[in-house]
Amino acid sequence: MSETNFFDENDAIKFIRNYVPESIKNKYSDNDILLLMDTMYDFFESEDDDDFDEDNFDNEVYLNRIVNYVKKSIRKDPDNAIEMDDVKHLIMGELEYEATLDDIF
Repeated sequence: MSETNFFDENDAIKFIRNYVPESIKNKYSDNDILLLMDTMYDFFESEDDDDFDEDNFDNEVYLNRIVNYVKKSIRKDPDNAIEMDDVKHLIMGELEYEATLDDIF
């Protein structure tokens, strides 16, 4: 019997920390990373179903749309500690984590 791999916030944070450059690995709290992930999901929910396709994650234009949305959103949050230069690294780590999960749809 094979083990099913579903999304887990704690696993995602660990994965992201291991994915990003050493200089930002421990720079942000778990809550900071969760804020970024929540904002990413806000982006996905705002997109048309046709645009939300994992194949688009390799597309630099689509990745830049996610990054720009997240940057714009978290800039408005007075509690945000994430530096804008680090956003893309963190997003790429989250997307790589998502790629390790089983497709449930």
